[in-house]
Amino acid sequence: MRALMILCFATLIAAVGCDRSAANTGGKPRVVATTTMIGDLVKRVGGDKIEVVVLMPAGVDPHSFKPSTADMGEVARATLVFYNGLHLEGKMIDLLEDKLADRAFPVSRDIPTDRLLSWADGQAGAHDPHIWFDPTLWAMGTKVIEAELAKIDPSNAAVYAQNASTVAAELAQLHAENTQKLSTIPKSNRVLITSHDAFNYFGRAYDVEVRGLQGISTETQAGLSAITAAVDHIVKAKIPAVFVESSVPHSTIERVRADCKSRGFEVKIGGELYSDAMGAPGEHPGYAVETYAGMMRYNVDLIVKGLGK
Repeated sequence: MRALMILCFATLIAAVGCDRSAANTGGKPRVVATTTMIGDLVKRVGGDKIEVVVLMPAGVDPHSFKPSTADMGEVARATLVFYNGLHLEGKMIDLLEDKLADRAFPVSRDIPTDRLLSWADGQAGAHDPHIWFDPTLWAMGTKVIEAELAKIDPSNAAVYAQNASTVAAELAQLHAENTQKLSTIPKSNRVLITSHDAFNYFGRAYDVEVRGLQGISTETQAGLSAITAAVDHIVKAKIPAVFVESSVPHSTIERVRADCKSRGFEVKIGGELYSDAMGAPGEHPGYAVETYAGMMRYNVDLIVKGLGK
């Protein structure tokens, strides 16, 4: 299947030709981002100097996303492609790292290895790809985007540099805001239980114990032992809430809640967190969840409400 995808992509490259100049978009570079979070970051750094296409819409799981022919056409016509890296885009990795090596760049490129978390399943050399849940790491992606935009559009390099600096400062402020809010949760309640292990960087950044039931990739299944361990911990520690995720089926967390109830403890579902994708405009009044900052603020406020006293 993967070989067929690469063959189809090569055919598309031949069909659209090699002209990826800014002239094709009215003088603006055409930039493709794989996920909604990356799309938001690229839009913030590029501003009105670029045209941005995001492949994965709100609510789509990047671990299992399979690009359509139309998606591959967008990629083939792109001047630049920005992706997460660290094998988040599992179905597309060969395309991004091989066929697109001349124009595709991971936003995780400049993160020091010692700041990356290991893949929980123990795969040698693999790292947890959910870097956006630590704004101090996500800010490093602004420099990658700035650098690559400046290479293909040097006349606007100063604009990209200023935008990247502004975004990095705003992310630092967001991190400080998150730290203050989450510190109000009693330490004994600061346990985040979700469907899959997307929040480990979040946990490290904000001193929150994280327990994901399905592992780092949503393509793994939650085992009975993981569910039992979670139920044991919730009942013993009297954790007040567990959380479902917008891009992952809710059944595993609902099973945990039911098992807790059968043991005499009522744990509530604290709400639906955004994990591997941002939201759509208007989903939660008061929160621009279609933006990275709005998504993070919504998640943090939901966690504080669910676990705080």
